[in-house]
Amino acid sequence: MCEVRPVEVNQRDLVDKVLARYPEEFTVFRELLQNADDAGAENFAIVFHAPHGCGSNGTKPDLNSAKVFKWVVKNDGAPFQETDWRRLTKIAEGNPDERKIGAFGVGFFSVFSVTDKPIVKSNRKMVSIYYEEDKLYVKKEDIIRDSGNGTVIEMELKQESTIPRIFELTRFLVSSMTFLVHVRHVTISLDDTELSRLTKTRNKASQPIAIPEHMVKRSPGENMTITSVDLISQVVKVIFSEDALVGGPKTLITRMEPEESERNPTKSKGFFSTEKMTSKPNGRITAPKMAGVASEAPSVKSGAKFLATCSIYSANVNVSAKSSLEKGLESATKKKPPKSFPFEMVFFSKEEHDRQTREEVDNSGFGSVFRGPQGLCPRLEGEHPARIFIGQSTAQTTGMACHMSGRFIPTVERGSIDLANGCVSKWNEELLYVGGFLARMAYDSEMKNVSDEWTTSRKTDAETLALYTMKSFMFHPSTPDSKVSRIIKDAFFACSTTDEFPFISDQGIRYTKDIRLFHNHFAPFMSTPVLPVDLRSILTSMKLPDRLRVGPYTFKDVVKELDSRSLTEAEMSACLRWWTNSFGSQGPLDEQQKKCRNELLKAGRTRSGGKEVRLSSISKFIDGRMMGVRRPDDPLPEDTMPPALIQGLNSYTIPEAFGWQEMPITHWLLYLRDTPSDSLHDITRTPTFAQHVLSVLGTLWHALDEDSRSEVREILADVACIPTTISSVPCMKRPSEAYLPDADVFRDLPVVRQDFLADYRMEQVLQYLGVQKRCDIETFITKAKNSERWNAMDLARYLMTSAQEHVTRVMDMNLFPCSDGERRHIKELFASTDMNRQLKLPLVNCDYWESNTQEALFLTNHGLHLHPTIEELIPIASSESDRSARQAAWLFLCGQQYETLLERHFDPSKFSSFAFIPGLRNGRPCQITHGEVFSDANWNLFGFGYLPDRFDKKNIAKLKIRDRPTAEKLFQVLESNPPKDPQTAERWFRFLAEKGVFSAGEFERIADLKIVPVEACPEQSQSTSGSYETVSPRECFLKSESYPEDHFYQRLFKFVDFGRSANAFLKACGVKERPECIDVLKALIKCPKTFLTMAGDHERYLTELRLIAVGHKSLPRKIHEEMRTAPIFLGYRRGKSHDGYSQEADMFELCKAEEVLVADDMESRRTFGDCIYIAPQEELLEKFYSEMHVKSLSSCIKYTVDPDKELLHAPKAEALRSSIIDKIPIFLHEFDEQRFRKGMRLLRWHDESQFFVRACRKLDVTKRLEFVHATGLRGREAHPTELSAETQFKEGVNVLWIKEPKADSYDIAAALCRLLFSTYKKNDVLSLMTILDTDIDVLRRRGYDVDRILSEYRENLEKAENGGDITNGTPPVQAQPPAPSPEEEPPSTKPVVSNKFTKWLHWLRKDPKLGEIKLSEIENSIEKVKNVMQEEGGKDDKHISNREQVGGGKKQKNVGYCDEKKVSETDLEECEGQHVGQVKVWKRKGTALGVPSKEREAFGKIISDLAKVFGVNQTRCHVFFHGEDSNLMGFNRNDQIFFGLEHYMQNHKDAPVGKAYIDWYYIMAHEMAHVHTPYHDEHHELLFQALTTRYLTELHNLPAVRETFKCASY
Repeated sequence: MCEVRPVEVNQRDLVDKVLARYPEEFTVFRELLQNADDAGAENFAIVFHAPHGCGSNGTKPDLNSAKVFKWVVKNDGAPFQETDWRRLTKIAEGNPDERKIGAFGVGFFSVFSVTDKPIVKSNRKMVSIYYEEDKLYVKKEDIIRDSGNGTVIEMELKQESTIPRIFELTRFLVSSMTFLVHVRHVTISLDDTELSRLTKTRNKASQPIAIPEHMVKRSPGENMTITSVDLISQVVKVIFSEDALVGGPKTLITRMEPEESERNPTKSKGFFSTEKMTSKPNGRITAPKMAGVASEAPSVKSGAKFLATCSIYSANVNVSAKSSLEKGLESATKKKPPKSFPFEMVFFSKEEHDRQTREEVDNSGFGSVFRGPQGLCPRLEGEHPARIFIGQSTAQTTGMACHMSGRFIPTVERGSIDLANGCVSKWNEELLYVGGFLARMAYDSEMKNVSDEWTTSRKTDAETLALYTMKSFMFHPSTPDSKVSRIIKDAFFACSTTDEFPFISDQGIRYTKDIRLFHNHFAPFMSTPVLPVDLRSILTSMKLPDRLRVGPYTFKDVVKELDSRSLTEAEMSACLRWWTNSFGSQGPLDEQQKKCRNELLKAGRTRSGGKEVRLSSISKFIDGRMMGVRRPDDPLPEDTMPPALIQGLNSYTIPEAFGWQEMPITHWLLYLRDTPSDSLHDITRTPTFAQHVLSVLGTLWHALDEDSRSEVREILADVACIPTTISSVPCMKRPSEAYLPDADVFRDLPVVRQDFLADYRMEQVLQYLGVQKRCDIETFITKAKNSERWNAMDLARYLMTSAQEHVTRVMDMNLFPCSDGERRHIKELFASTDMNRQLKLPLVNCDYWESNTQEALFLTNHGLHLHPTIEELIPIASSESDRSARQAAWLFLCGQQYETLLERHFDPSKFSSFAFIPGLRNGRPCQITHGEVFSDANWNLFGFGYLPDRFDKKNIAKLKIRDRPTAEKLFQVLESNPPKDPQTAERWFRFLAEKGVFSAGEFERIADLKIVPVEACPEQSQSTSGSYETVSPRECFLKSESYPEDHFYQRLFKFVDFGRSANAFLKACGVKERPECIDVLKALIKCPKTFLTMAGDHERYLTELRLIAVGHKSLPRKIHEEMRTAPIFLGYRRGKSHDGYSQEADMFELCKAEEVLVADDMESRRTFGDCIYIAPQEELLEKFYSEMHVKSLSSCIKYTVDPDKELLHAPKAEALRSSIIDKIPIFLHEFDEQRFRKGMRLLRWHDESQFFVRACRKLDVTKRLEFVHATGLRGREAHPTELSAETQFKEGVNVLWIKEPKADSYDIAAALCRLLFSTYKKNDVLSLMTILDTDIDVLRRRGYDVDRILSEYRENLEKAENGGDITNGTPPVQAQPPAPSPEEEPPSTKPVVSNKFTKWLHWLRKDPKLGEIKLSEIENSIEKVKNVMQEEGGKDDKHISNREQVGGGKKQKNVGYCDEKKVSETDLEECEGQHVGQVKVWKRKGTALGVPSKEREAFGKIISDLAKVFGVNQTRCHVFFHGEDSNLMGFNRNDQIFFGLEHYMQNHKDAPVGKAYIDWYYIMAHEMAHVHTPYHDEHHELLFQALTTRYLTELHNLPAVRETFKCASY
């Protein structure tokens, strides 16, 4: 039998729910105003009707308390037609006209927030809409009396209320009508009294703004195009009557609140919510009570007028929507998008903004009606920001100071724009681009106006105006959706393709590319516009993109400045000072800095001393010493920098900064000699000036080196610069022609004037210059200088008999002519031998050479070289230009003469850059450096040089030539020039395998080099077939028969085969024989979709996932973190056919861990299987998914229980509760602590304040899926389920409801499992059902230790009440009963075990459990433990650990203080140099905290001493500092015992040392027992107690323990 019924809808609740989504005040007026504008109305009137008329008793109405019972709204728009009447009574049927704003068809129904019976009159018809019970009915009738043109809407309020605040309502309407197309006038009245009037006027003659070519007029999606932009002026006038100024922002008087039944409906709690109104006993509907609000100011004698002027930037937008977008919009809004529409933006000038601000803060009035919440004029900064308008204001802000209006598609409640729905989001984002475009046009236009003002206004005024404009277009996070301002801002900057962005600078409005950040180093000489420091905040706030940012000064700016003009002397000085401070003090300039310096010098020019100075011509500067003795008018060479320009600069930094050198006095003297400027400054004609010059020379003489002095002498040698007198007749003579006065015996010599010799230094200078004191040696030198026909041997013979001072003087001169025509110093010359001649060295001038003569010995003693050194010979041997000299140098180098020198002093590393060894490279002879040539010719394979066969083997040894390159050299070759094809690679790798040149560490380096050529994938390379790419050895694998050619691994990985020898080399480099789990996993994480595609189908993908599930635990933690965030988990979702009912095959998808669930609840899977992705249903993969933090389905299911017809007397409920109380501890004992929900482990089942059972006749249970990644409506709905039992948490009590007459045992067990566990399995339910349905005695017979379990459960409850720690097991230190206190008896004086300690030992040995095991078994177990622990410990020891494993006993399954799994082996790293004796210290990897040294030493000593007590090898004891769990005492890993330093610091740091020894004695015994058994069961406990008993005497012998028990010391 099939029954068909219509779906029932509670229309009252439906309307209330729709209205609940409208969040703003005055929403009714907003919606009706929009409807009026859509109807083309120009006038809109709101009339409030008082119950007895306005001022009926002759008094003015008090708007603080005036009551109204009806609201009437009128407009003069087009009268209603039949289609309008039909659409009026249909919810959610929007206006199909694409030119209209309305889209959802719910705007008119906002009237139901204030009335239950709205009446609409229009076109001689009247429609009433009213409720009968919870259904809406429509009554339509004709009216005889015409209501006039337009439409009237009457709303009789649900209850009388205070009239809305007129000031606030007017302010709301001002902003609401800003962007309306037709409405121009709005009035608000109370009965016949007009309270306020609004008038909007737009200038019809708009000003078009040309769109520059660089503006991108087309939106990113190419659906919208901006065709034109106009600037429109708009004026809004507001007039208030005398009585209407109520509710302004300045009001101070408290507005009297009416009773609940008289409250303003727009302020009622239920106005925008679904909460039902409460009823008074008399049956009248009243609103919930709300707090009072502040209201009226003192009375005003007359009304007030307000005026606001703003600029409307209007863009005309053409729409060419793509078909997919058009269909999507039509589906969402029930109408097609418009073909064109205006997009408008409001901009308030600074003058208008300031005027509104003054009105707002003016305490004499009510503030500005254009400011405040939803005000038309937003504040530049602060609250009440600008909003998005869709005809009228929404709650969505723009993030800037300008309102925007366009054909946005809002959310249903019109609070914000929709950026979530696909096509709607696309449409709105495109519109936001238009907003950003229009904002940029407005910004450029306003900044151009500011630029024009800058020349005519004061700078401060123009600057203030510019800052206002820039702040108006400064983007802040928008609300409620921050994406809005982000999209507008991106469009604002992206809509222009140019880098010209107007910005403020100290010189007016300039483009940011031309503005620089202020810097005091550049300010004195740069004329570039800058952004002052005090304006940098605006730059930061505007968040300009990189291409538009104001940058710092660059070197190019400086060069451009220098190119553009000649700097003043002060500016050039500042420029040079900047460069010196920036680069001169940082050490040598690099090549780039030198290049920049040259550009600077090339461009710089200035004037100094009346002459133009070009920096490019400068190469010298005057240092401080010379500057102190020269005269200011002394002439300087053209290449010398005038001192005024470098004054204040450090002379030590100038050479490096500018490449200039200190002007040597020789340079000055040359200039004075060769370029006399005038007669006054001619050293040959003006004795006084010549004397001044020589005085300067005398002052600086001591600082000159010998070469400089010699050069001075040479410069002045032929210059008549010495002022002399001959028989009192003045004359100028050359130095060689002048004599000192002492030489003028005959008074016929030109002698220096006596006054010139007043300075004692001058005589030495003059003598050096050539002024003669006696004639002999000078005559000799003159002849020597003037003649080249003298022999060095003859010279040596002469000087051997001369005075030593003459010898020194002559030999220090560049006097010796040599074969190349130059005169050289003796130290620069070589003996005239055949060898030196072949090497073409500079030879001393002599016709013959005999090395055993006195003359030869004299010359060699003064610096003459007999033969070149190795350092001089090797550069000649590497010469490229002189082949004969090169060959001679090589023969001499390999000759007998240099054999000893090579053996003792030859270091090849000093000559690494000289190609002096003749060898072969690629079969061609060439010169090769030492490091690139080898005796083994086979290395030519890698491009190295090698020696020819005829090369003398002795020379190989002498020159220390290697037979093969170093590993580092080969590493460089492999890195820079890897093999390009497999053939080359096969030869290289086979050769390297045979040579064996690399160590293990070097193979590790090679493993990451891209040296293996593999065939490039077509999709990854654009090259033709047969091209190769190189990969690292770690990225490829050896080919094998394991994977056939069609196996998808062949496409996923790179497989290579270069032959057996080459493959052996690659294996050493890291090439694996086959992909391992981590390799597969990395490929999977890199691109899961590609992996799935290559696998071919999801079954093959699952196969790989199973392999990962098996091997993933050994992988690094970082890989696990990547796995959890990558979409690698295959999820299945039940498919449905197009009819929505019949089932199709499961669909699969790659998901992240957070997007998939483990289906542990089959019933829930059947319900929600089509809206979620679940893990493959096989144990291995489900466990793997869970380990990767995939949630279970049951944990996401929330049940709602609604019992009906509760049974007050239900014997079955009482019996069930009694059974649960008795048996639930038996079930709970099987589970670890982690499985339970918080607080469920020790729920007091017998306490009715925590748990009870109730029965009912009807039990409605619904379940809902709480999973953010569920799809479809079904995933969000609640679904009824047929259960006969379910739990409910009600008023702090857990209630188990069962349905009479018979509750299913499985449902009861499942309900309890849902109460206990966050996730559970079917076996848990079956286990609990079995226990509840089985008698306790039967459970005992089945092996359950019922009595012990119940006793332990009661003890845990008592401990919980007393604040104790509850665990499934007990720590070893606290396992034994409390020992007798050591203070019970006085200390013993015997040097043996004390009486107290004996009693304590006797008490310990009374443990009856020891008697249950044979002594031989205990001794045997102890002996095994001892043998293992006495061996030396190592990291590679393999043995069982204390890790919990399947098969252990029931006792103490979850022991948190001894859990190896809490510390992964990869989590610890050894602390080098921090060991305590043989006890190693470890810490957690990556932690920045060091191990506390004091505690480490103290704890390490305790462990070391206890190791001796037990006879344990100390290398098996370790201390670890993990920093996460101070409860973790220690663990046994591979028979290595790790002790927790945190636990020691937490519990024993400040405790008596003896107590610490005792506690850690038991901990060490506990971990030693794990050598024999890994479980925390009865076997472990017995062995632990046996160990503690066995070594108690040795423990007592420790001094600290004896002191604790106050025993006598030995």
